[in-house]
Amino acid sequence: MTDELVIPTTGTRVPPLPRSRMNPDVEAAYELSIATWGIPSNLFRTMAHHPALAITEVPYANSVIFDAGELTDIPNPDTEHGSTVRYPTSGFLDRVTKELVINVVSLLNRSRYSMTHHTVIGYNTLSELLPHPDPETRARMAEQMLLHLVDEHGNPAFDQPDAPPYTPLHLACLHLAVATQAHPHAVTDDQVRDTHHVLLDHAPAAITAHGLDEYPGTDTPAYHNAYATGMLVELTWLAVHFSGLLNTWFTVLHTYDEASVPDDEIDFIAVYNTTVPTSIRRRNNALLGPTGWGNTHPHTAPAPREPVATSER
Repeated sequence: MTDELVIPTTGTRVPPLPRSRMNPDVEAAYELSIATWGIPSNLFRTMAHHPALAITEVPYANSVIFDAGELTDIPNPDTEHGSTVRYPTSGFLDRVTKELVINVVSLLNRSRYSMTHHTVIGYNTLSELLPHPDPETRARMAEQMLLHLVDEHGNPAFDQPDAPPYTPLHLACLHLAVATQAHPHAVTDDQVRDTHHVLLDHAPAAITAHGLDEYPGTDTPAYHNAYATGMLVELTWLAVHFSGLLNTWFTVLHTYDEASVPDDEIDFIAVYNTTVPTSIRRRNNALLGPTGWGNTHPHTAPAPREPVATSER
């Protein structure tokens, strides 16, 4: 198995829209995406064929993935005290947990664009934010945590005996994300309730991380419960956004990685190959398979159906 990212045997089904074909509003949103996400993206340039989607994509995606820290006022969940209380607009879950969820769902779906891009985003995020003072140790921890999300056959591996020490919060979120991706009708009341309990246990630390503990009314059981419910909504939306929407869309359209500075404004494949540890690249290549798109065999069109005979009346 090659160490470098496997290249697809066929090209994209929808070429990314060049800047010359973007109207001013779409191009402004494209510039915002670059400023926010750090790179020009074929995600945006494919979406740019639909101007309204492109214009709304950056604030929408940021609200569930990247944004954190902005606060608003909501009616106090502790209704006995009335008035309002400070509350996040987004960012209920921490970025490390979110990247683990995004990566596990994308790996299970073998969705190339999500796999490649969020492997880089996830590795950089974990290497920066994991709670250890030594950068090299954080990088090794990041590698192991991403590597053990699934094995080379696409089976969840984060709860195996040789897995790194994911936190109870990580494990609860990963289990619910995997269940949601696999069969949402099979998700039980007990699993949602148990996940909510874990989120509730973590809520005080998350509230403190947001600086919300400095505001009155944020230390009550009712507020903690409201915050944990916000975490649950964010978690399930994140899993479904990738599994049910974005991963499927990338796969159907064969959205291709940015590979050319002249054409794509960045060679992302080179970034991937120099950023992502070899062990993860090899696992990802095993999942992407010989076609590079995550399907086992090259696609062949089904034979045309014979016309169905109808009786004359």
